[in-house]
Amino acid sequence: MGSLLIPNLLAAMLFVVCLFISIRAFYTYAQSQSPRLFILGLSMLILALTAAADFVSSNVTSITLNTDWFLYLGQAVSWLFILLSFARNSDSYFHWLMRAHVVASILALCLLFLAPTLPDFPNTAVRAVLSGSRCVICFGILFYYISAFLSKQTRFSLLMSIAFLLLSFGYLLILEQYFGKGTSQMLFDNAGDVTRMFGFGALLAALLGK
Repeated sequence: MGSLLIPNLLAAMLFVVCLFISIRAFYTYAQSQSPRLFILGLSMLILALTAAADFVSSNVTSITLNTDWFLYLGQAVSWLFILLSFARNSDSYFHWLMRAHVVASILALCLLFLAPTLPDFPNTAVRAVLSGSRCVICFGILFYYISAFLSKQTRFSLLMSIAFLLLSFGYLLILEQYFGKGTSQMLFDNAGDVTRMFGFGALLAALLGK
């Protein structure tokens, strides 16, 4: 139990923060009807569920729950749709993107429900690639917000830049665990989660100011 204390606390905190961000994003979307806020809200909801799934799979030992498929793919898909929301600004594109995001999120949830029957990841290389994809996507989002801040210099774009800078480096630290050994793997994993927590905090601060 002692070895799970820090991971459990981080998973619980990530769940609460991501869920709160999701609720805030959907609330603001209801007022502004901004498609990007809908995509952000749905993405944060899936991220909250990945944190909850990680917590449950680490603590429930009576059955085997292979939630890593949902954890990695669900997070990668969520970040990808946020990145795709910056590709174009047309209404038709956003309508298509929102529908595609809903479908992709449902498919990701299927991986969660099938967790007791899914096989474990075949090897470490697959984990590293899927984990690294989250880092690359978040860096892509970071570049967009840095560009937005340089052009308009708003508080929102600054906080979002800080948020995705921390999220990107958090995922980069998590990626390092696949190249370490022994206790260093857990240290990288925990350090990555803590860094991401600060990133989600900055993201929440940005939304509260909208």
